[in-house]
Amino acid sequence: MTTPYYIKIAPAAQRQIRLLLPKQQKNIIKLIEALAINPRPPGVRKIEGVIGLYCEDLQFVRLIYKVEEQEVLLLLVKEN
Repeated sequence: MTTPYYIKIAPAAQRQIRLLLPKQQKNIIKLIEALAINPRPPGVRKIEGVIGLYCEDLQFVRLIYKVEEQEVLLLLVKEN
């Protein structure tokens, strides 16, 4: 069994999440909870040139986050 990752959300990402519609916020929260269990799920893209930086796309937004040891830092939530 894997140990869950600690999730930290950067202040800019928090502000961006608050600007989304409630349904979109709910979907983002579900994805963040899933990343706490597996921060490198199938389909996630690794961003080249930076160690541990990943990109996950939903229908309406892109999440950019960094994985370090047992921590996931959500850096950016950008509308597509």
